[in-house]
Amino acid sequence: MREHFVFLPVLIPLLTGVVLLPLRRRLVLQRVVAALSLFSVLYVVAALTVRLRGEGIIVYELGGWPAPFGIVMAVDLLSALLMLMGVVTAAASLFFAFRSIGPRKERYFFYSLIMFLVASVNGALMTGDIFNLYVFFELILISSYLLFTHGGRAGQLKESFKFLLINSVSSAFLLLAIAGLYALTGTLNMADLAVKVALLPDKRIVAAVGMVFVFAFGVKAALVPLFFWLPRTYAEVSTAAAALSAGVGTKVGVYALYRMFTLIFVHHVDYTHKAVLMVLAVLTMVIGVLGAIAQMDFKRLLSFHIVSQIGYMIFGLAVMSVAGLAGGLMHIMFNMIIKPALFLIAGATEEATGTTDLRKMSGVIHYAPALAFTFLLGGLGLAGVPPMSGFISKVTLFQAGFAGGHWWAAGAAVVVSFFTLFSMIKIFRLVYWGPKDGLTEGQRRTLPAWRRFVAPGAALVAFGLVMGLGGAYLVDYADAAARWLMNPALYIEGVLGPGAADVLLLTETVSEVMQP
Repeated sequence: MREHFVFLPVLIPLLTGVVLLPLRRRLVLQRVVAALSLFSVLYVVAALTVRLRGEGIIVYELGGWPAPFGIVMAVDLLSALLMLMGVVTAAASLFFAFRSIGPRKERYFFYSLIMFLVASVNGALMTGDIFNLYVFFELILISSYLLFTHGGRAGQLKESFKFLLINSVSSAFLLLAIAGLYALTGTLNMADLAVKVALLPDKRIVAAVGMVFVFAFGVKAALVPLFFWLPRTYAEVSTAAAALSAGVGTKVGVYALYRMFTLIFVHHVDYTHKAVLMVLAVLTMVIGVLGAIAQMDFKRLLSFHIVSQIGYMIFGLAVMSVAGLAGGLMHIMFNMIIKPALFLIAGATEEATGTTDLRKMSGVIHYAPALAFTFLLGGLGLAGVPPMSGFISKVTLFQAGFAGGHWWAAGAAVVVSFFTLFSMIKIFRLVYWGPKDGLTEGQRRTLPAWRRFVAPGAALVAFGLVMGLGGAYLVDYADAAARWLMNPALYIEGVLGPGAADVLLLTETVSEVMQP
């Protein structure tokens, strides 16, 4: 029973989604079942996270077949952290949906789709098999597309179709890259792939296959220049769907890059990490924040910031040191909380004012001061202002970049933080600050509605604040996860058994390949 416990983060939301399908007209029952399901998953993931501090990795063999012959689910410090943050985000988005989407939309399987998305995300984070990673990515794509089209507005359908088309192309390249790895090694198990790749005499072809993975995962993570589907899509879909996707959608692509490029593609670090990924990271940071500054739509501006913050996460991977990975992991965790929070606050502001156009809102602070200061606290956290955990992660990343000799990239990251602060102040000045008469009479009448919508976003901002105030524990856990990633032998032996990673000593040890 203890072993089956590991599979529950996938099984519980999957079964819940199926159970909710025939309950489409029982709205209250749908809400109760969905909420209880997510709290159950949260409990399971939290228990796994605590347990992993002592065990490092927990492996579940489906059907009792051991790796590499059978399919395994492997949970380590990296996947557990992201699952925990993802479920918290899903819960906040769910409670926002209770108030925002309306009975008509609720009847068309909205909560089932959320459950299927959570199950797919958790499956992608847990799978130890690269082909099943592809399968879970496809399930994420289908669930996300159906959530994005929920409501059927023309703008939703148009942008959601672009999302589907572009990500389908990405999936085709992902399948091609998987086929390439299988042709080279004859295996699909990630741990076994790491061993088989280390034995290949010429690893240049492996690096070439790795670039195909960068393209495939880069689309899903919204790296520059593959990000163009994201800003318009997230601006058009419902706030609950956008917040959930902002928290978990792109982060699964980032997770896949972290997993693959700390486990398998570690033999040409100077090329794959310090050249390709580093350049992509800086371009993503810079272009994302410049796009945000140019926007006058609330949600679209926040969508560009998703892109910019992805750059910081990949920067941590590109540095390829314990400090860099720790900073990147902390930044992933913080953004999985604070980006959905800002989307939910933007949604609450939209519900109260009837618009997302920054030029048509002013003086909201006079009518909803709690809403205004909640946004300000979250926005400052995103920019890296203490006491939010975004400050801790960015400082760690800056230090890792300068210590690793990546002065130009670390310097760009510092400058981008100031631009991020500028854009957050821009939103606060245009939307929340200003005179009382900055809103129309109709907007002033609807402003009391903000009280119905602010709680989920405020809860996430408060969680981000707690993460910052409890920074020592956060840093300790992220450091442990980073050290785990820097020693792939631990993952390999956790999945394949003791001694499985000894072959690395005969070829090229990880400590020699990676920067300590």
